[in-house]
Amino acid sequence: MYAIADPWIPPTRGLLSGMPMLLLAFLGVLTATAGALAAGEIVPLAPARAVGAGGAQGALLATAVEWAGGERRRAAPLMATILVFVGAVGATLSPFGVIAYLAAPVWLLMQRHRFPPFGLKRPPIGICAAGAAVGALLGAHLLLTASLTLGYGVRVPTAAHLMSWLAYDAGANVLTTEAFFRGALLDRAQRRWPFAMASALVALLCLARYFVDPLLPHSLEVMAGAVFYLTLLSLANCWMYWRSGSIVPGIAAGVAFFACYRLLHVVS
Repeated sequence: MYAIADPWIPPTRGLLSGMPMLLLAFLGVLTATAGALAAGEIVPLAPARAVGAGGAQGALLATAVEWAGGERRRAAPLMATILVFVGAVGATLSPFGVIAYLAAPVWLLMQRHRFPPFGLKRPPIGICAAGAAVGALLGAHLLLTASLTLGYGVRVPTAAHLMSWLAYDAGANVLTTEAFFRGALLDRAQRRWPFAMASALVALLCLARYFVDPLLPHSLEVMAGAVFYLTLLSLANCWMYWRSGSIVPGIAAGVAFFACYRLLHVVS
């Protein structure tokens, strides 16, 4: 009866409509400027990378919260961008500054009721544990195959070094990826097309996002392996979001996978 009284009307707005264009344009100019200054050796590479990473990841999270919160949270995209920049700059200024990466996830948890597409209120424990297991399994397989075929070895980093990467992945790298590609883009795409088509599109775009990441290696053999592992990880995260309606299982999978990836080093 509800469907007859209030029938569903297909969306008329585009898949990418409603983006915070002014903020994204500013972040694009800021990132390009930082890259140009670093290329000209006018500023050191480390702060330029921090600005570039903050701009790119801030754009992803800003768009995600804009789509997830809608008209109710007009200041949310700016706040999300600021918090991502706080993490990037803090990590550059001090070894203990990596703690600042946790500002974005803490803020999202505090505002979780305002962003329902992220599914942060009651994430399912079972699927979250399965996500961590999937990420760890893919990461372990990556360690095994890379150490056997690519001239890479496994090295146990210091606790401080590992914690800094975990903070970066949990608070910026994986968080912004899952919030945008699963909590925002997939949430929109699956309302327009069949799930298989929507997840394939999201996986392809997510793969492109990692290929342009300056903090990841871009040698030919590594990129060839990345296509396999990141595609599987992205598709698994799409399925878990579809089943649970939460980005938390995907975050657990991504953090577990990159924790394994950080153990690789080039064998001299």
